[in-house]
Amino acid sequence: MPLFKTHRIGQEKSADEDRELTDRLRSGDDFALNEVMQRYKERIYRLAWRYVGNEDTALDVVQETFTKLYFNIDKYDPAYKFSTWLFQIAVNLCRDHLRKNKNHARNVSYDALSESGSGDWQQSEENIEASFQSKQQLAHLRQEIERLPDTLREAFILFALEEKTQNECAEILDVSAKTVETRVYRARKLLSEKLNRAL
Repeated sequence: MPLFKTHRIGQEKSADEDRELTDRLRSGDDFALNEVMQRYKERIYRLAWRYVGNEDTALDVVQETFTKLYFNIDKYDPAYKFSTWLFQIAVNLCRDHLRKNKNHARNVSYDALSESGSGDWQQSEENIEASFQSKQQLAHLRQEIERLPDTLREAFILFALEEKTQNECAEILDVSAKTVETRVYRARKLLSEKLNRAL
C-alpha cells in the first residue's frame, strides 16, 4: 500500500511540475522549453526509435516534437495531461514520416526492442551461440512488428514496449481504451501465430 501512495504522489508532483513549465512557456519563458526537453527527450526518442526504426529519423522526430510544442503551446488544453499531448505530437510526426517514406525499408536496431545492448557476455562458445540465436529471434520479431497494420503496430508499441496504460494509449491515439485493448490483443495474436509458424 505505501508503494501505491508514493507512486501516486510522484505522479501528482510530476503533473504539477508540467503545469508550471507549460505556464512559464506560455508566458514567454524560453528556459522552460529546455526543462521540458530535459524531462521528456529520452522518452520521446525511445518511442520514435521504436516507431520509425532509424536513429537519425528518431532524432529528427524529437527535434520536431519540441519545435511543434514551442509554437503550439497556446493550443494545449491544461484540462488534459501534458505528457499525453506531447506523445500525441510525437506519434503524429512518426505517422507522417512513415507515410512519406512508405517505400523505404525500415532498419530497426536490436536494441530498439531489447534495450539491453550487447550486455556483458563472456565470450564462451556457448554464450556466443545463445547471443546469436537471441539476435535471430529479435530480428524475426522486429520484422513481424514492422509488418503489422499501422493501427495495431502503434498500439502494440505504446502499450507493450513503452508500457503506457490502456487509458494513456487511448488518449495518445485518440481512440477508446477498449479499442486499444482490442488492437493490442490482435497484434499479440498475429505476432504469436507468425512466430510459432517460424519456429
